[in-house]
Amino acid sequence: MRRYGLLLLLIILRISAAKAQYADSLRVVQGVVTDSLTGKSVPFATVSAFAQGKLINGTLTDSLGRFRIENLPNDTYHATFSAVGYRTVQTPIWVLNSEHATVDLGTVTLRQDAQNLKAVTVRGQKPLIENRVDGITFNVESLPSIAGSSASDILRKVPLLSVDANGGLSMRGSSHIRLFIDGKPSEIYGSSVADVLKTIPGESIIKVDVITHPSARYDAEGTDGVVNVITRKLRNNATNGNISGVLGNRSDVVMADMQSKRNKWLVKMDGYYQTYWNQNGSVLTRETNQLRVVQQNETRNTGTFAVGGINVLYSLDSTKTLNAGYRIRYMPNQTSLVSDNFQSEKGMLLPTFQRQIYTPSDVSGNIFTSGYTGTSKDKRKEFSILGTYFVANNDNRYVLSQTDNDVLPYGENFDSHTLNRELILQTDYSQTFTNKLKWETGGKFYGKYIDSDSRFGIYDSQNVTYRNDPLRSNVFTYRSGVYAAYTNLNFQVKNWQFMTGLRYEVTALSATFKEVPLRIPPFQNLMPNVLISKSLDKKSTLKLGYSTKLVRPYFQFLNPTVNNSDSLNVQSGNPYLQPELTRRYQISYSRNDPMLFSDVALFFNNNQNSIESIRTARADGVFYTTWQNVGRNQRLGMSVNLNWKPTPKISLGTTLTVQYVKLESPVMLLRNTGLMRQLVLNYSHKLPRNFSIDFYGFFDGNNLMLQGYRSGWKYYSLTFSKKSANERFNVSLRMDTPLTTYTFIDEEIRTESFRQLTSNRYQNQNIRLTFSYKLGKKEIKGPRVRQAENPD
Repeated sequence: MRRYGLLLLLIILRISAAKAQYADSLRVVQGVVTDSLTGKSVPFATVSAFAQGKLINGTLTDSLGRFRIENLPNDTYHATFSAVGYRTVQTPIWVLNSEHATVDLGTVTLRQDAQNLKAVTVRGQKPLIENRVDGITFNVESLPSIAGSSASDILRKVPLLSVDANGGLSMRGSSHIRLFIDGKPSEIYGSSVADVLKTIPGESIIKVDVITHPSARYDAEGTDGVVNVITRKLRNNATNGNISGVLGNRSDVVMADMQSKRNKWLVKMDGYYQTYWNQNGSVLTRETNQLRVVQQNETRNTGTFAVGGINVLYSLDSTKTLNAGYRIRYMPNQTSLVSDNFQSEKGMLLPTFQRQIYTPSDVSGNIFTSGYTGTSKDKRKEFSILGTYFVANNDNRYVLSQTDNDVLPYGENFDSHTLNRELILQTDYSQTFTNKLKWETGGKFYGKYIDSDSRFGIYDSQNVTYRNDPLRSNVFTYRSGVYAAYTNLNFQVKNWQFMTGLRYEVTALSATFKEVPLRIPPFQNLMPNVLISKSLDKKSTLKLGYSTKLVRPYFQFLNPTVNNSDSLNVQSGNPYLQPELTRRYQISYSRNDPMLFSDVALFFNNNQNSIESIRTARADGVFYTTWQNVGRNQRLGMSVNLNWKPTPKISLGTTLTVQYVKLESPVMLLRNTGLMRQLVLNYSHKLPRNFSIDFYGFFDGNNLMLQGYRSGWKYYSLTFSKKSANERFNVSLRMDTPLTTYTFIDEEIRTESFRQLTSNRYQNQNIRLTFSYKLGKKEIKGPRVRQAENPD
């Protein structure tokens, strides 16, 4: 029996060696085609490679005249070049072998033909949606551009994704989505997904990868889905960019981006500056067995949001690239709050006191990145290293004064400084053995170091100063280190494709509060993931997936500093919180026709350690809020997506997500169940004379909480755009909720001892006039020559 096993092993090794030897014998020829008179590139020229008089392979030059033919076996070749209006050119012979694996023909010039030809307009377009093993690719270039659009506007058109009024991103009922920009985590670009999306110019985006089944390569935290936004990158010596401005009734924006390539150097720069102002309000009604209180709040908010950065790439050769980048953030903000409080006596509401709170804050950050990417000559092996260091200073303050019958009986102030430093080191390696077998592995370290110093002062009217309150003032330090390793294997057997992986993470934690060490035990997680995909035919795919994910508690959930700024709500964090652990099951069916893309998915999320905000009422009617691991969160849902393109100029899309949610806490004897619904609508129409119209609607039902619910958003926008004849200058008019001045969101909390209803009023109506202009050399979009069934 052992002899047969040994014989089988030798056969397998021999076959693998033969395949590897064949793969290593495949070669590449490349170059660029130009006009002999003007020196300009010749796009869409036909390039053919011949060996011994036989056509072996061919391609078309891209928009900048570049060409690259791969997978050529060892042999002696010559190439021919032809294009409409030019004479055909044939090159001398050249050899491809182990010593000359890549031949660069340099610049090939074509002479114009003397014949007079009528003007021919060549238009090529990629398919709007392409299937991936683990999701889809959405080709943004196939849509009409919108002046001054941002990544948020682009993602609102992408199937499977939902973007709410505030820029929050969700997929198939989950908001635990990781965002990447050109493969780099969004944390490099901004403090939140919404902030990042609004700073990325939409006109610089060429495609969006939507990964519905993330592999073990991605962090276990917050990765129920992954979105990778791919921006345009120059491949020939040139300089171009975009500049745009926005004038609106609630904000003004100036943004610009530029990239320049010179030989082996590529430099990309961008900047975003926004000023904004809002006026919101709320009415809180709280009822207990003893009393009823009402609080009316009016809030004015103004601020500035500024980010920018530079990234430099240097190509050591055609297979190795170094990159380094720097980004800066600056986000000052001021909020003025007037809070009128009332108490019910004998059925009448009587004023008790008024609070005025002024809250300025300053947030600044600096991010440094560097990395290396190397690939083998046959593109089958890739190794990368990425390092990121982030440091941020966050200064939060408030000044509070409370009056009763026009007397100043009380006042306090708060001053907090938080220093946040984060270090990320990541390495990844992948090897493609055959077109049907790929292996990935890697490791990551993520360190977070936070120091927070909070000071409270009580107003002394006699000395006209603030006295420090030692009971509430504190110093809080927090340290965390995450060590991770993963391995992932992708392989195909006939019409079946498999992705299976394992990720192991160890989290070490330490904290000190008021110089007292807090004993926080470390935890470790082993998280598997499996994806089975079956191609039913060339257009239809059935997928079954399982994964385990976690969500670590945010810093504000951990910080035990007590916040007393709200007279009816006292809040503090819980440093002993453990991460949430969710097991996610998915089954989906998708079909990609040229005119209609459809996707239907069923999912079940099982979370046994949910972090929930817990509110308890004191005898004086004041709520105390903190967070605890007391919840069970189970969600059974279905998501249906349709994207219809009846004509090349019209695109319609819709996504409907319905979930049955069960929240419960056996410890607190609480339970809440019900349906949650979300509907997204899309419409784009390219009109004559470079006009276009776009509509987006986001309609969310009630969001359930353990102790109540929060009503959903009702958001819609309409955009009219006009593009100049040369497509350089764009102008658009966008109206957000034009028929609704304010959006009202209700939040109800109900237990056996109290009931609280808060009605929030948000200034959600927005009218914006946007101008944008493209700088530098214009790239012509090339045609899609061949589409792979599985681009992965």
